[in-house]
Amino acid sequence: MKTRKRTEITIETDRLVVVSGRKVSIVSWCRECNQRVKMVTVDEAAAMAGLSSRTVYRWLEAEKIHSIETAEKFLLVCPRSLMSARGMEETGID
Repeated sequence: MKTRKRTEITIETDRLVVVSGRKVSIVSWCRECNQRVKMVTVDEAAAMAGLSSRTVYRWLEAEKIHSIETAEKFLLVCPRSLMSARGMEETGID
């Protein structure tokens, strides 16, 4: 009689997003939040929320999230509104 061995493999994963590369933080006033916040680029916002950059642009166009445009024409996103919109998206609230 043959005995069989059974091997069970469990894989656990975690996700860590590190946003770096910018040397200076851009703290600005978000008019909609009525607070000073550390603004982020569209790509940083997408990485923070686990979204595509295109989705962030769509949310900006739909005014789901707040943004400002710098004098150098950089578009910066308010991360507070991003996380709020992300939470509403996950719960199905629109």
